[in-house]
Amino acid sequence: MLNWLKISILTLVVFVTNVAFATTDHPSGRSADAALLYMPDSLSRSYRHTEAVKRLNIERDTARAREIWLEIIAQDSTYSPALYNLSRTERGGRELEYAERAYRADSNNRWYAQNYATQLIAARKYRESMPIYRALLRLNPRDIDAYHALAILYASGGMPYSAIAILDSAEIRTGYNLYLASMKQRMLLETRQYDKAIKDGKRIVEEFPYDSEARTNLAYAYEASGRDSLAERSYEEAFRIDTTNIETLVALVDYYDRKGDMERMFNYERRIFRDDRVSIEEKIERLELYTSDMAFYSQNFFNVGSVILGLMADYPTNRKVVDAYASHLLGAGEDMAAVDLLRRHLDDATTTASDYIGLVQLENHLSLSELAATDLAAGLARFPESRALPLYAAIVALESDEYDKAIGLAKHCLKLSTNDIERSETWGFIGDIYHEIGEDKRAFKAYDKALKYNSDNVSVLNNYAYFLSLLDRDLERALVMSARAIELERGNATYIDTYAWVLHRLGRNEEAKVAMRQALSLSGQKESALLAHYGDILWALGEKFMADTYWKKAVDMGYDAEEMRLHQMKLKEDEKR
Repeated sequence: MLNWLKISILTLVVFVTNVAFATTDHPSGRSADAALLYMPDSLSRSYRHTEAVKRLNIERDTARAREIWLEIIAQDSTYSPALYNLSRTERGGRELEYAERAYRADSNNRWYAQNYATQLIAARKYRESMPIYRALLRLNPRDIDAYHALAILYASGGMPYSAIAILDSAEIRTGYNLYLASMKQRMLLETRQYDKAIKDGKRIVEEFPYDSEARTNLAYAYEASGRDSLAERSYEEAFRIDTTNIETLVALVDYYDRKGDMERMFNYERRIFRDDRVSIEEKIERLELYTSDMAFYSQNFFNVGSVILGLMADYPTNRKVVDAYASHLLGAGEDMAAVDLLRRHLDDATTTASDYIGLVQLENHLSLSELAATDLAAGLARFPESRALPLYAAIVALESDEYDKAIGLAKHCLKLSTNDIERSETWGFIGDIYHEIGEDKRAFKAYDKALKYNSDNVSVLNNYAYFLSLLDRDLERALVMSARAIELERGNATYIDTYAWVLHRLGRNEEAKVAMRQALSLSGQKESALLAHYGDILWALGEKFMADTYWKKAVDMGYDAEEMRLHQMKLKEDEKR
């Protein structure tokens, strides 16, 4: 379904929902409720109904009015005025029931029919509403709203030709209507009736020569039929009629994008970005469309840059704009300019702990260690309650082999953790640090604590199982943990490798071979450690030639050649014994 049709259905739902609870006027000028007083009925019911209407409209006592109408229908279940009003005041889910009962009691009353149709739309019962709208057109052949609603319902139900026929009928009976004509033109395009769409489009332009939307609709019809020169002329004429019309500018951007004319596309795009009526959120969303496609971004680097510079001029403190400009500077090779920009905005009120982390990561990447240390310390001081900053600082310390500092920062993170998931993640990280420095006993205690807080911490399950297998300890428990990790994160080659390796250490090499082949398939045979492990499993199965083949592949993929040579020597010596 086209986007315009989705929007039309949403608009229809909102419109009819509003109509369902609004006061409808009769052509005579009297309210619908007042008109109901003159319908034939017993004196008692008419009097009580009048009292209910007064309670509702004069005293604003909806509760009492409803009580009276409920009393009336308890005596006469077909008393349509009471049913009609109940459907408009009910909020308990029975409004549709009352609307239907009022309509069935008097199907020739167009107010009841309109109310029932709108209640069906509000309840998303689109198919059931179609015969009611058709009945409305029989009651009032000039009802524009009914034509509009029925056309949308046909189109959304996959019957565009029926929708077009309804709109043709509306034009014959009610005269020319710009909105319905534009709607029909879009349906003609959807059904590839290009010549008819162009014919109708020309007529709309003749009837409304200064309507820019009429021009863009005609332009799209020309474009869809392959008449590019006429399409371009119509798009440009739409722009000249109203150079500030956002919909026209967007249509021109899309047109020149489709045609691959980036210079003209960005000429109109810059107008959109300079327009104050377009929110900053919309502008950033449009910008992200250009920067997320790296091929497009690189090919149109300077045009996208001009848009970003315009945003910086208009929104100099918006964090997303600042980050976009910094990324653009990095793309241009102006690394220090990007760092300077981000550091200038550290004092902004909108700066977050994540912004500090991003800056420090960049500084570390550029080997600006002193700046990185300064800014990380500033971030820790500014956001003392942030868990992310000390956790990142711990990672930095670990990478610098400052193990005591890393553990101290990680334990500080424990104090800042607010739930068991965070506590589990932190204890898992502490366990990884202890393993890194060879203190496996402490590492395993930390892992046990991590699993106590979250038994499904997948990275801990995997690491714990693998490190146990390296020591040939608690292999059955390691197998259970590894199996659970695979179950929690299916398709992870590293986790399957761990499972295969535990099976290997248990001597279950046939099973290990099957699992490792799956891991190699998922990794594309590009991970040296997995290739080396597979070689060991094949060696254990007596497949010596294939083992040597995979060990060689592992070295080719980056495995340390000397380490591999010593490993092979040890396996061969062990076999001789």
